[in-house]
Amino acid sequence: MLIPHGRGGTRTLTVCNLHFWSLAAVLVALSFTASFFYQRNAELSQRAELLRQANRALEIENARVQNIPAAPAGPTRDEIRQVETRLRAEYEASISAITAELSDLYDMETKARNITGLAPRTPQPAAAPSVAVSGKGGGPGGIGLAMADPKTERFQPPCVIYGMARPSADLIVQEIRLRTQSLGDLVTDMGAHLDRIERMPAGWPVARGQGRITSTFGHRLDPFTRRVSRHNAIDISARHGAPIVATAKGVVREAEYANYFGNMVVIDHGNGVRTLYAHLSAIGVKPGQTVARGEVIGRLGSTGRSTGPHVHYEVHVNGRPVNPAQYLSK
Repeated sequence: MLIPHGRGGTRTLTVCNLHFWSLAAVLVALSFTASFFYQRNAELSQRAELLRQANRALEIENARVQNIPAAPAGPTRDEIRQVETRLRAEYEASISAITAELSDLYDMETKARNITGLAPRTPQPAAAPSVAVSGKGGGPGGIGLAMADPKTERFQPPCVIYGMARPSADLIVQEIRLRTQSLGDLVTDMGAHLDRIERMPAGWPVARGQGRITSTFGHRLDPFTRRVSRHNAIDISARHGAPIVATAKGVVREAEYANYFGNMVVIDHGNGVRTLYAHLSAIGVKPGQTVARGEVIGRLGSTGRSTGPHVHYEVHVNGRPVNPAQYLSK
């Protein structure tokens, strides 16, 4: 169930156990992948900076050599041009390799955001960015990015160098900076997204899928008064003492005995979602304790107003009970 802010309606998402754990595994794998590429970006940034410095030193040295008359001894102008040609070729090969790796990083980030449903950090451009020829610090025959307004620089597309035959070193350094920031944001966003999933009730409140449903959510014949009354939970019958587990990550708000519910536990999962587990034979947690999905919080019993061993399981959203069946899966 997705709980929007404000007064918007709620949306319910039924997640079977297999699909939930598959999604969680994908998110964890993508988190590690994003972290790896984030570190890789730092290495690329250092390499690009060294290349830019080497290129500028080469341009300065080339200008100096061209203004010095040829000495009787030492390399000839042809030899100097050959060295320059070789260095330029090595420079362009390194630039091409870095550009290819940045392209892979961008594709990986895009796929990760599509899989997790996270919005892209930067919109695609409506038109190609403006360029200026022979920008300062540009590569051989360089194509440099036109001067950008600092206020709008962060809105530039992260793929400004893709499709350019010979991007400048300055442009690549700018792209690495954008990629590093974007990948850092992705790691943070995926962590928050995974936490929201971990806090969504899913699964069976009795460990290892034990038990069967003996009373459903809605109106029923009360077993004590024999009158029709509303039942805001589902009852799951199983052996006495069976482990009762939290169906989502959260914080224990209540862990006490009540006249009607007997031994009960209430867990706050955030975003207005709470779960209640009642008629327990024993309570295994304390108020304020943080619990994970699947963690044992008590034992099935028949305390309080009960006709036999079972767990009374409720789900509340924004203070209102909802049908727990939509969150159940064995």
